Amino acid sequence: MRLIVITPSDIIDKEYDLANYMLKNGLPAIHLRKPSFTKEEMINYIEHFSDEEQSRMVLHSHHRIMLDYDLKGLHLSRRHRRREFRSWLTQTLVEMRIGKKIVVCSSSKSLSSMVENYDNFDYVMLTPVFTDPQGHRPSFSPNLLQQVLRNYPGKIVARGGTDADSIEKAREMGFAGVAFHNYLWNNDDPRKEYDRIIDRFHKLGIPIE
Repeated sequence: MRLIVITPSDIIDKEYDLANYMLKNGLPAIHLRKPSFTKEEMINYIEHFSDEEQSRMVLHSHHRIMLDYDLKGLHLSRRHRRREFRSWLTQTLVEMRIGKKIVVCSSSKSLSSMVENYDNFDYVMLTPVFTDPQGHRPSFSPNLLQQVLRNYPGKIVARGGTDADSIEKAREMGFAGVAFHNYLWNNDDPRKEYDRIIDRFHKLGIPIE
């Protein structure tokens, strides 16, 4: 299963240290989601990390930074998807520069959007799937998801309200991965919670991708 961590929208205390710890301890992909960042602030964030750690970063904005940095890939929002040619051109230029395919992914808040995007991306994050600590409830029942995901294998990642206990539930519903966001970063001890996530994958015998 894919294991993804999405950064908090704003910089939090010790974020660089925490992200560094996760990347050094088995995290395959970290999504840099910083909606208010300028291009210069995003570059500054990226440069806190080694080249190897940068290679596991997926950009949510300022995509053309990848013309200068060897990151893992791009996340295309609905706004980016509407600018189809510009997004295609950025991806093409990046792949020409580095000589290989990059990861391109997106997110959906409805099953119809998920179905529409399924064939166009390496993976699609569907949200919200679980109840979060603020009490926001999922948009889809487990039974419905289990039925639908049978027809869309290998690409759909559960996001929204996820914690270590969500991993087994996500697998049972047919998800191909789990993305962790607010629950992880808002935890009293994010490092310990991350370790619990990794341990849960191992105890369930689920390979991390």
